[in-house]
Amino acid sequence: MRRKLVLLLTAGLAACGDPAAPVPDGSGAERMAALGPFLSEHWRLPVPAQGDPPPDFSAAEASLEPAVCGSCHPVQLAQWRSSLHARAYSAGFAGQLIEGDLAHPLQLRSCQTCHAPLEEQQPYGASLQGNPFYDAGLRAQGIVCASCHVRAHRRLGPPRRPELPPLLEPLPHGGFEERGEYRESRFCAECHQFFDDAGPAGKSLENTFFEWRESPQAAAGRQCQDCHMPDRAHLWRGIHDPEMVRSGVDSELVAMDLESATLRAALVVRNRDVGHAFPTYTTPRVFLTIYQADAGGAELAGTRVDAAIGRDVELGQMVELSDTRVLPGESVKLDYSLPRAARAASLVGRVTVDPDFHYRGAFDQLLQIYSTAEARALIERAAADVADSSYILFETRLELP
Repeated sequence: MRRKLVLLLTAGLAACGDPAAPVPDGSGAERMAALGPFLSEHWRLPVPAQGDPPPDFSAAEASLEPAVCGSCHPVQLAQWRSSLHARAYSAGFAGQLIEGDLAHPLQLRSCQTCHAPLEEQQPYGASLQGNPFYDAGLRAQGIVCASCHVRAHRRLGPPRRPELPPLLEPLPHGGFEERGEYRESRFCAECHQFFDDAGPAGKSLENTFFEWRESPQAAAGRQCQDCHMPDRAHLWRGIHDPEMVRSGVDSELVAMDLESATLRAALVVRNRDVGHAFPTYTTPRVFLTIYQADAGGAELAGTRVDAAIGRDVELGQMVELSDTRVLPGESVKLDYSLPRAARAASLVGRVTVDPDFHYRGAFDQLLQIYSTAEARALIERAAADVADSSYILFETRLELP
């Protein structure tokens, strides 16, 4: 599948296949069955060029610039600017489009179908020649408002809130078309599910939509938007946000025996209310740690036990090495049973989230390969951006008697 190849290359590993080979269009039966007719067409990627605006449109009404949208939607603009969608065309992504296989026009267009999905954001057209519609400034803004809301200059969005009063005058840009799909998880699936691709161990590499579909949250009618766009906020918070993660994940250090010569405890992490695997995708890692500390809080050598939560896939061969992620409603436990150290005063349990675990390693690999100054500068900037993105989700200390 198209994005399977892209991820292999994005990982900084060896290219798989001829970069000039045709790329599937993502219109398989599995995708069609999940999305339905409207969304299958709505997410035809890259989104076709808007074409000429209606003759009565002003320059602002015809614009695809987020800042222009924000003149009437300032709250949504401010929220979007703080989101990862606004940073989808990141330094780490852009650097890989300059040198190597992803710089080939065909693969570049393929990569951008989710990171910068408008035809106006593509430097190469469908013929792989220069694109007359290309806007470099728009491309640099990643997933812009129009990515979801504008097709052939028609504005589309979720139904108006029922509590709002009736409109007293016509809206700009001819109003908008109300579509209930904007409030459904399948609206997000085109970029958060690799359709028609079994993937390693029978699970697509990007499998978030299918994970949600099997979750208790889906059974209860809760959609992706309920958590990631609460009250229609354009925030899309996820694993990079500690409070977002804490809202769905519980952690506890459970004492079993802290009085004997051998200390026994367990660090438990429960996916209480994340409507997909925790973490989803192969990028993040969550690390569980238990150790003994002295009276000053310093870790005592030889007393640590560790475990990692995540999906480890050898991308070159597309082989799953392990999958320790926590499915919705389930828990994972790290057991501790070690002799009490002579100076031990407490037992410490910690859960650390590293949302950019994969990218950190990939950027290191790319810097060993790339020679182009511009590409290297972008990857170096990306590496600096993720250097300290990990955070402590949970930490507790049990005093020893």
